Amino acid sequence: MLHLPHLKEGNMTAPPIENAIALHRDWKRTKFFLNHEALQQVIKVEQTQVSRSLSGTIVEVTNEENSAIRVEIPDIVSVSSCADLTLPPGAGLCIDTTHGPIFLIADSWESLNGWLDAIRLVYTIYARGKTDVLASIITS
Repeated sequence: MLHLPHLKEGNMTAPPIENAIALHRDWKRTKFFLNHEALQQVIKVEQTQVSRSLSGTIVEVTNEENSAIRVEIPDIVSVSSCADLTLPPGAGLCIDTTHGPIFLIADSWESLNGWLDAIRLVYTIYARGKTDVLASIITS
């Protein structure tokens, strides 16, 4: 089930934000979502919240989400599946942008096809100037 206003969400494996050519072992499986504006990675970042439990002891709770990889829909040049020895094994996704390529690994080839279809759909709607229509549909 999708959490609106996301058109698609799921997990993919991505390199660290600061090193797109990182070793395979440094790539991490994280959550991504696609909406009418961008494909975005969500990374959990520690934030400490202090509260009292029922027994009166102080409990620290951590769980804030912060974004890392963000591909704006207008920046997309093309999107395709890819396989390369420099990428971790699996269903490779290449998003060629005006800022350079971004490589991700989908959980499966079926999942990759879903991401490709969704990104192409959103881009086609953007290219036809109908982004406001899509935004109103998925946010209402």
